[in-house]
Amino acid sequence: MALHHRGPPWGPHVSLLLSLLPLWMGPPADALELIFPDTPELICCKGCIDCHVSPEAQFTAALADPHGSVDITQLQLITSLCRSETQDYKPCLRIDITLQEVDIVKGVSEESGDDSEEKVLVQVCISSAGFLGVCKAIQFKPGTQSQSSGPSTHKLVLIEKVNFGITIVVTAHSKETYVIQNVTSPTLDEVCSMKLGMNITQCAVPRLQAVIEQERNVVRLQLENADFKHEELFLQMDWNEIPGKVLTWPKGESEMVISSNFVAPCLCFQIWSKGKSRRGKYCPFKDQQDALERMLHNVSLSVVKSRVRDGRTGLSWNVTSPCRLEAEVWLCKKDLSGGRCEEVMGSRQKLKPGWSATRNAHLQTGEFDVPHQPHLCVQMTLEGTRLFLEPHCPFTASRARWILPLLMGLLLMCLAILGVYITQGVLKGYVWRWLKEDDVKGAVGGGHVVLLYSPDDDNQELPELLCHLGSCLQALGFTVSLDLWSQAELSILGPVPWLHSRLDRLQRQGGKVVLVLTQATWTRAEEWGAFVCGRNTPRERHTGVGEETLGVSHPAPSRRVDVFGASLNCVLADCIQGRAGERFMLVQLESLPPEPPGSFRPLPQLFRGLHVYSLPSQSLGFLTELAGARHIASASARRKRAGGLRMASRTLARRLSGFTAGTNVARLADVTQSCIGVGVELSVETIPLNPYLLTPPSTPDADTKTSEIGCI
Repeated sequence: MALHHRGPPWGPHVSLLLSLLPLWMGPPADALELIFPDTPELICCKGCIDCHVSPEAQFTAALADPHGSVDITQLQLITSLCRSETQDYKPCLRIDITLQEVDIVKGVSEESGDDSEEKVLVQVCISSAGFLGVCKAIQFKPGTQSQSSGPSTHKLVLIEKVNFGITIVVTAHSKETYVIQNVTSPTLDEVCSMKLGMNITQCAVPRLQAVIEQERNVVRLQLENADFKHEELFLQMDWNEIPGKVLTWPKGESEMVISSNFVAPCLCFQIWSKGKSRRGKYCPFKDQQDALERMLHNVSLSVVKSRVRDGRTGLSWNVTSPCRLEAEVWLCKKDLSGGRCEEVMGSRQKLKPGWSATRNAHLQTGEFDVPHQPHLCVQMTLEGTRLFLEPHCPFTASRARWILPLLMGLLLMCLAILGVYITQGVLKGYVWRWLKEDDVKGAVGGGHVVLLYSPDDDNQELPELLCHLGSCLQALGFTVSLDLWSQAELSILGPVPWLHSRLDRLQRQGGKVVLVLTQATWTRAEEWGAFVCGRNTPRERHTGVGEETLGVSHPAPSRRVDVFGASLNCVLADCIQGRAGERFMLVQLESLPPEPPGSFRPLPQLFRGLHVYSLPSQSLGFLTELAGARHIASASARRKRAGGLRMASRTLARRLSGFTAGTNVARLADVTQSCIGVGVELSVETIPLNPYLLTPPSTPDADTKTSEIGCI
C-alpha cells in the first residue's frame, strides 16, 4: 500500500490523497535482478539537466525543503543483488520514482519568469526496524518538451544497499506530495538457494555428495569444496526433522564413511563449520526407490490384543519408522498350513499424514475392532511399492511360551542326574582335581627329577613309556631331565659332564635321580658285584662298602661310557659315604618287569641301599620321596600337603595305567614299597624287607641338609 499526500503533511494547505496500490512482496529468489558494479547510484530521467543526489543525512531537516511543480505519481521498490568488483554479491534496493509536472503551476512559473522554479528537489528517506533512517535529496531541471505533449513525466532510479531479511520503509517527498512504500528483502537462505548463492560470501557452506557402495554396505560422504577440508567441520543426520548425533568430520580428510543402514528417503545431512551459524543441508536419497527398500528393515509393525469399545477384545497396532510414510495396514487370515495370509476385504486402513515424533523414530497407532480368532493377523505394505511386512498374528498360541518351561524342565533333569553322579562319587575325582590343582602343585612342585635307564635294554616300548612318565611328572609340577630329550646337549657335553650338571641342579633345587629297573639295568648292576655293600668290619658296616672293593685290582667288568654307567659310579660313591638313597632311587614299571614272574632273586648289592617303587600301584610313595622332606609347622598345612600328594598319586597312577592298560604286573621281593614321612597320613602297599637291604629312609617332614658328593 502506498500513501500519497498533496503537499507536505505539516503545511497549511494539506490535501490528503489515499490511493490503494498493490503491496509488493518482492519477487521470488530466482527472479532477483543483478546490478553491475559500474551502475551509478542515481539514474536520472531522460532530458533532465543538472541531475544529482546529495550525501545522505539522518534527518530531513538537514536537507533543503522539497520544491518544484511536480507530483510523485508512483513509487516502486525492487530488491536486487549488487555485484562488486570481487564478484561477491550483496543485497540492494532499487527505488523507481515517477514524477509528473503540474501544468497550472508550470504556467504560473513561466509568466513570472523565475528561473529558480524550474529546479526540482525531491527527498527520499529509507528506514528499517531497529536502525536509524537516512535521507537523500535528488535535484534536477526538467527538460523542455513540446506543448502538444501534455504534462511531462520524469523517472528517477535510486540504488541503495540494504541487508538480508529486513522490512524497508521508503518515503518520497515532493513539494506537493509524498508517498510511503515498504518492502521486505529476501532472507539469506532464500538467496543462497539460488544458483548465484555460491557467489555470496555469507552463503559459503561445505557441500556434500553421497555415494552408496553396495559391496561394503556403506555410504561415502564426499566433500566437494576442498577449501573446507582443513576446517573443523560437524555433521548431523536427521530424518524428517528428527536429529541424530552430531559427528565430527575427520580433519584434513575429503570424505567420511557411514553405514548404509541409516539410508532412508527422508535422510538429510547438515554440515557446518565451527563458529558459523549457516549450515549446508543435503537430502541425496529423496524419492529414491532403493532408499525406500533399504529403510524397510528399520520399519516395524507390532500388534497386541487390547480392549476396545464395550469391553470387547480387539487388535491394537503401532508402526514405527525413520520417515513419515504412506502405507496401509489390513487384516488377513492365515490358512491352516500357516503359509499364505488372505486379506479380509474392507479392513484396509491408511496411515494418517500426522505422525507422532519420538526420540528415535516416527510413530502411528490404530486398532481393529475384531473378535478373537486364532488365525487372524495384521499385515502392512508401503504405498507405491510391492514391499510387505510379515503378518503379525497375536491370537495364535505362541510356541515361544512353551520354550521356557521346556528348557527349565531339561535343566532340572540335568541337575538331578548330575546330583546323583556326584552323590555316588563318579565325578568326585574330577571335581577334586579341578578345585585343588593349586594344592597338587604346592605339594609336589619345585623339585627336579632325572630319569635314567640302561640303553642296553632291547624292549622297544621302554623309551616311549619313559617319555610318558616324564611328561606326567612335568604336569604335576616337577622339572624333568631325560637323556632321550637331551641328545643334542649330550653330544656336545658328553655323558659324564651332562650327568654332573643335573646333579648340581638337584643340589640347588632338590629332587632325585630315578633309575628305571629293567632286566638290562639288573644285569649291569650285577657286573658291579665286586663293589658290594655290607661287609663285616665296623667301618664297612658304617660305610656299606668294603675297602677292597675300591682297589684298582677289582675293576667293574663293564664300564660303558653312557649316562647310566656314569650314574652307577655316583651310586657307589654315595654308598661309600654312607648316603645311599639320598640322591638316587629305583622304580620298576609293572608293565616291564625286571625279572621273570615267580623269580625272587635279591637286588644287586649296589642297589640295596636304595628305595624301590613299583609304578603305577605305588605312585603315592614314589611321589612322596620325590617331593622330599619339608618342615611343616601347622597340622592344617600337613593335611593339605598330604591331600595334594594323594591327589597327585591318583592322577599319576591313572595316566600310567591308561598308557600301559592290559599289561601284567610284577613286583620285586624283599624290597620296600614306601618311604612315607612322619606326620603324613598315607596308605601305601608294602612288602616285607630284610633289614640289611635299605638305609633308614629320611622323613619328609625333617629338614635335611645335603652336600654335594663327587663320583669316582
